[in-house]
Amino acid sequence: MRFKNIIFDFDGTLVDSRPGVVKAFKKVVKELTSKEIEEQEIVQLIGAPLAQIISILLNTDDEALIREGSNLFKEYYSKEGLYQNIVYPGTKEMLESFRNQSCQLFVISNKINLFMYKILEQHNLKNYFAFVCGTDGIDKQSKKPDLVKYLLTHHKLMKKETVMVGDTENDIVAAKRNFIYSIGVTWGYGSESNLIKAKADKICHAPLELQQFIARE
Repeated sequence: MRFKNIIFDFDGTLVDSRPGVVKAFKKVVKELTSKEIEEQEIVQLIGAPLAQIISILLNTDDEALIREGSNLFKEYYSKEGLYQNIVYPGTKEMLESFRNQSCQLFVISNKINLFMYKILEQHNLKNYFAFVCGTDGIDKQSKKPDLVKYLLTHHKLMKKETVMVGDTENDIVAAKRNFIYSIGVTWGYGSESNLIKAKADKICHAPLELQQFIARE
C-alpha cells in the first residue's frame, strides 16, 4: 500500500454541510444588504475561508463590515446550521477500512475549528483522525498549504506516502505546493473541471472508489 497518510478536506469531502451553511449565509446577506442571494452563489464558495466568502457575498473590502458579517454567520450557524449536515454515504465505511489498514488519517480545512470539532463529534468521526486542524475564520486567503506543511513537519510524514483528498482546487493547490499526491473528489461542491484544471493527480467519484484506489496503490 503506497499511501500510509491520508489528509482529508472537511466540507464537501467528509460532510455535506450545505443546508446549514447556505441558510446562515443567506441570513447574513439579507440582514446586511436587504438582498436575496441564490444558493448556487454560496455553494460555489464553500471551502473558502469565512472572511473571504463574506467579502465576496457582500462585495466589499470593508474590514469592519466583513467582521460584522463573519460574526453574524457564526451566530446563525452555531444556533441551527451546525446541526444541518450529513456524512456522505460510504464515508464511515471508507474511514474504517483505512484505519483497519493502519493508515494515519488527518483533516485540514478552512472551516472554523470549533464548528468542525462539534460536527465530527456529532457523527462519532473524531476518533478516526490523528490530527484535525481548521481556522479561526479571520483570514481572507486559504491557509491550507501552510497547514499541510505544518502537518507534514510536525508528524514527520514522508511525502511519498502522503495524499491530500478534497473537493475543490484549494485542496489540490495545497497538495501541489507541498509536493504530495492529490485526489479530487466530485461528490462535494467543487466542479470536476476545476479539479482537472488544478491538475489533480486522480479524480474519484464516490467514497468506495477512493477507498479501492488507495487500497490498490
